[in-house]
Amino acid sequence: MGKRVLFGLFDLILILVGIVFAMLAVGGFSASFFHPAQHMELQWMGLLLPLILFVNFLLLIYWIVRKRVWFFLPLSAIVLNIPYLSAVYRIPFRKIEPTGLELNIATYNIQRITGNLFETSSEIAYFMETEKIDMLCLQEFPAVEDAQLKQFEEIFDFLPYYCIHSSVPGSMQVALFSRYPIIQSRQIEFPGESNHTAMWADIVVDNDTIRIINNHLQTTNLNQHKIKLEDNVEQSVFRFNRLREMLYANAVMRSDQADIISEFIDTSPFPLIVCGDFNDTPASYTYRKVKSDLEDSFHASGKGYGYTYRYLKKLYRIDYVLYSRSHFRATGYYSPDLEYSDHKPVIVKLDFKTKPL
Repeated sequence: MGKRVLFGLFDLILILVGIVFAMLAVGGFSASFFHPAQHMELQWMGLLLPLILFVNFLLLIYWIVRKRVWFFLPLSAIVLNIPYLSAVYRIPFRKIEPTGLELNIATYNIQRITGNLFETSSEIAYFMETEKIDMLCLQEFPAVEDAQLKQFEEIFDFLPYYCIHSSVPGSMQVALFSRYPIIQSRQIEFPGESNHTAMWADIVVDNDTIRIINNHLQTTNLNQHKIKLEDNVEQSVFRFNRLREMLYANAVMRSDQADIISEFIDTSPFPLIVCGDFNDTPASYTYRKVKSDLEDSFHASGKGYGYTYRYLKKLYRIDYVLYSRSHFRATGYYSPDLEYSDHKPVIVKLDFKTKPL
């Protein structure tokens, strides 16, 4: 068998691979438009979109070097997913200078604060105070007794106003600490058996009222059920089936929660900031539903590759700060790799205009 035949066979294989991965890229692009209860297979494609697009990129380079017309297939797949790529990778073109009141907003899933509760909390508080945070949204805030809560008040004394909500007593909580007065807050109730929750709070900032929604949406459990190298075939099959079932159930639950959050966003009487751990990527139905007409702070002022989950090869951005375009502009985005949680905090500088921009 000559080299020409071998090259022809290799090209044929790559053509077939290219067709498959182009179709997967179309599926990943489509994932955000369908509720997982309708097409769960698309959610898998959306979750694996970084890998799918990377393979398409390699195929694009190969066909360009070979000067073959098949380069259009991976190129089309990549171009189709430019909205996703622009949501995970940004090149800053210009710096936006604030012209109104600058607010420093932070969101952080603190993983119930592992280790020494108050020592770690003090370190987190010191970091946030150094960053001059005005409003801090926390997810997985630990359930504590009244006496312990008093200690938290002392630790976060630079943010004297706060509210805490949970779905059921003793479960994971969401908390908001603010430099500005909180005039009211409510829990956003989710149906089903989820122990995740969300809340909204109205805050007075220089005689104007803004609303913050702090979310902790249903987890994926992806890291907890991943297949391990030491597993045998039977264990791997069990883990895969369990993972598939959990991903489906949690994706449906998370998307239902996103539908509820979307209704609160649509009916808000005040300019909005939506923060939290969405537990989903920019390729998801959850992200598209919650984002809607809001601006994504990373898209507006981020730079480089954006990820907020510190595990799973640092591929996924699942924590967000979104805001109303009419009253806010992001002038800075920062997500430091702190060691206190499996998530990174997201810190955003917002230029707040009391009159619509």
